[in-house]
Amino acid sequence: MATRKLINEASICTLARSYNILDYYQNLKTVVSHAYSHNLNDCPKQDLHWLINELLLENYTGESTLKAKLADLFIQKNVIAAFEIKVNTSRVDFLTINGESKSFEIKSELDNLYKLSKQVNDYEKVFDENHIVIDEKHYTKALELIPDHYGIIVLHGHQLTIDKKADVNVNLVPEMQLSLFSKKELNQAFKIPAITADEILINYEPHEINSIFKEMLKKRYAKRWQFLVDNRDRIYATDYQFFFQHNINPAIIYK
Repeated sequence: MATRKLINEASICTLARSYNILDYYQNLKTVVSHAYSHNLNDCPKQDLHWLINELLLENYTGESTLKAKLADLFIQKNVIAAFEIKVNTSRVDFLTINGESKSFEIKSELDNLYKLSKQVNDYEKVFDENHIVIDEKHYTKALELIPDHYGIIVLHGHQLTIDKKADVNVNLVPEMQLSLFSKKELNQAFKIPAITADEILINYEPHEINSIFKEMLKKRYAKRWQFLVDNRDRIYATDYQFFFQHNINPAIIYK
């Protein structure tokens, strides 16, 4: 199926907002038909999911598309990654952990930058490297709002390109790192029964906390990310986050 020539472009945003991977076949067909002027009567359910993926990746400039493109950069690399991680009162869009912890905050063409200063302030207290992933329309304004050590990835057309590499962050706050975890997780990681965050701060150096912090993130998200990696050939990119959160056989969802 060619997707570019039969598109009602005004309906692409509606498609993105309306798409629910768990919708019944008839509902999916109705949603797609508003954006794709083609007879879908004999289209199998999996083909509808494929078509939605293609339509959004090629034509939609919102957060879900940038998130899918970003995840694609890492899904075959030796990292553990995760979507939507709460940090203080912010929620970082994407995270990778290998030797370093790296955050990625997305600002699509459809987003505003009102919260960006608060978000970057939260993330630089927690992660070794931090990045913004932005539509090119935000480039000039974003430079005014982010610290110099932040990396910048820009969407030009359909392609994400690295505009500036991140520098190592020297503003980590161990207390903030520990706040990402439950008391049970802290007890398991620091090997001391009923240990509190205050006791950890007294008994461990900041670099030790940072090292254990990254191992804790790996432990929390490794299984979910590995499921995505193992099944990447059976999952459409715009559905990555769903399957990360719900490790369900893709065939059950798509067919």
